[in-house]
Amino acid sequence: MTTPQTFADHELPVDGTLRGIVLLFRILGWIWLMVLAVLTALVDDNASVPVVIGAATLATAWTGLTLWAAGSSNQIGARWFVIADLAVALVIGAASTIAGAEDLFHGGYPVSTLAISAYRYGLRGALFSSIVLTAEQAVVHLVDGRSFVGLVGSIVFIVFAVILGAGFDALRAQERRLLVTRDELDEANAAEARHSERLELANRLHDTVLQTLGALRRDADDPRQVRYLARRQERQLKRTISEYRSPYAHSARAALQGICDEVEDVYRIEIDAVVRGDADVNTCCEAVLAATQEALVNAAKHSGADKIDLYAELRSDRTQIFVKDRGHGFDPETSATDSGLDHSLIDRVQAVGGAVTLSTSPNGGTEVAINWEAS
Repeated sequence: MTTPQTFADHELPVDGTLRGIVLLFRILGWIWLMVLAVLTALVDDNASVPVVIGAATLATAWTGLTLWAAGSSNQIGARWFVIADLAVALVIGAASTIAGAEDLFHGGYPVSTLAISAYRYGLRGALFSSIVLTAEQAVVHLVDGRSFVGLVGSIVFIVFAVILGAGFDALRAQERRLLVTRDELDEANAAEARHSERLELANRLHDTVLQTLGALRRDADDPRQVRYLARRQERQLKRTISEYRSPYAHSARAALQGICDEVEDVYRIEIDAVVRGDADVNTCCEAVLAATQEALVNAAKHSGADKIDLYAELRSDRTQIFVKDRGHGFDPETSATDSGLDHSLIDRVQAVGGAVTLSTSPNGGTEVAINWEAS
């Protein structure tokens, strides 16, 4: 059986609920005491009114301090507070005898002390406090010559101590079991996630690397095909690495590399891509990536170059992408609209608050600069 830990060990989520229970007992005990104290002051001619008022004032002030201790200061479980609370309960428990009252007017206030002891020390603390309070009430009954039945009734403190102490310990033990189970479940889910990632990586390697190696063996006599297959495999590995390294669920870096791969495969043109940084793919990023793809396709289809350079800096708040070729170039004033740059590329970027700069001239190559910055 797990030994119940005390308040001093660490805070548990259930402790907030237990503090609420403690405050409920304290407030109900205070109300009970106040009703009996008022009745004693009004009805009992033998009772010392100043003593009754003093006991009621002490209970009221200490109840207010209890509310403070259970609040932001969270001192209700501190050792000093538990000791002081028991001392206050003893004073209030003896107030009836000191006042010379015919009946005891401490009401349920001492029971709330048992709740505080149970909160701090569990069953053991509650039992200790109940024994101290029961012993005090035995002395009170003997000094005042009260009935034996009333003396035996003081055992109610022990009954409440068992209920509160055992109940608080059981709730905390259940909370610890719940936390352990939750941690085990989290570990199992993490292990399953790691296994799924390894399985996915193994499948990717099987579908790409192994198949490419087989194709390389078959086409070993065709240098151009071997170069193409090796280049394609290099791109796929870079994209896979980017996806696994990225902290984002949808990596803009990996998406951009995928666009380059697609253009290379379709047009059999080499794209020398340098990509720095990464970002999550959102609506603005999608527009920028789509514009980049359009710039790459235009260069592959119309430039006549055998290689395209791409440089990109990706951040969550800013994206810069440059697509450059050393091909035929064109006259932007007469060809931009005809080539679809206005509608497919420039308008798309401007719609999300970005800008496109086009630098080209006949036989001077073309550079498309795409800039987007969060407003």
